[in-house]
Amino acid sequence: MISTTRKVKVLLAFAALLMMAFAVGCRGFFVNQPNSVSVTTQSGASTFSVPPSVQLKATATFDSGTKDVTHSATWESSSACVTVNSTGLVVGAGAASNVTVTATQGGVSGSISGTSTGGTGGQTLTIGPTTTTFTHGTQNQFTASLNGQDVTASATWTSSDTTVVSFSTTTIGLATFGSSAGTATISASVLSGSTCASGSEDITVQ
Repeated sequence: MISTTRKVKVLLAFAALLMMAFAVGCRGFFVNQPNSVSVTTQSGASTFSVPPSVQLKATATFDSGTKDVTHSATWESSSACVTVNSTGLVVGAGAASNVTVTATQGGVSGSISGTSTGGTGGQTLTIGPTTTTFTHGTQNQFTASLNGQDVTASATWTSSDTTVVSFSTTTIGLATFGSSAGTATISASVLSGSTCASGSEDITVQ
């Protein structure tokens, strides 16, 4: 039989757990999960331009304050023409615009946008179709070719405004035109070794 003293200890421990749950609220028990993550250049700028290279900084905001998480965050670039390593160092491999570099810490992400004006041996992709006006609520398969070779499946596709046009995460190059009319720039990029090829096209959704 459990003694009264032990019962009291168990109840107190359970009550402490409940208090912790109420304290963290919807954030759960993941005490290392930040409220937000912001990304800037090391000098504090909110955009970047490469080459030659730019060091980014990720800052996470917790209930107890802020912390530099540059070296513990997971980094990702939206363009194959702009690479980012595990410490936030961005390098341009070719010309690209509307590039987003994202840092994720504890499931929370922050990002910074920028451009690459060149790199080593940059080449130009040809994006199809040549049609630039589309109807909202429809889809279209875009293609990319390099020196006459179809590289659609190996390209990274991005949109400057995902409310106007967004790309499928399962069918590479398949674009969905959203409910919002407007204009956007779509871009495709391919990286092979140290050589990057990119192309872009301005489209209108009606």
